[in-house]
Amino acid sequence: MNNPFALWSSMLNAGRMMSETAEAAQAVIASRSETIAAATRNPLDADTRELNRMVSEKGTAFASAGASLASDWNGMQSDLFAQAQAIGRLWMSGHLPTPRATGAILARGQRINERALSSGIKALRPIHATATANRKRLAKD
Repeated sequence: MNNPFALWSSMLNAGRMMSETAEAAQAVIASRSETIAAATRNPLDADTRELNRMVSEKGTAFASAGASLASDWNGMQSDLFAQAQAIGRLWMSGHLPTPRATGAILARGQRINERALSSGIKALRPIHATATANRKRLAKD
């Protein structure tokens, strides 16, 4: 089996990324709300570059996240199917599971958990990167 603390470490990393993304999003939304308000007051002097960026970068970040999830979930479905088959064979055998069979099922279950967590982290990366970069960029302006 893998390092039992690796899963916990990954979970903490995912929590950190989600927290940073949420904090960055709050700052970006506040800044961009001012940009939108200024544009409604004076459309001819609007920051069209920033307004256009609001839409295009979200599409790019969320498309990357979706593509990552689709790719990872395909592999995870294969793992889940193999796990279901192994458990089904075990049930249908009419025998008690051997330590080896039990270990294989538990190991596959751990891999499924690890793959699910890493899939979420990979999907969050483009959103996290966009939000935190925008926070830094908008803080300078």
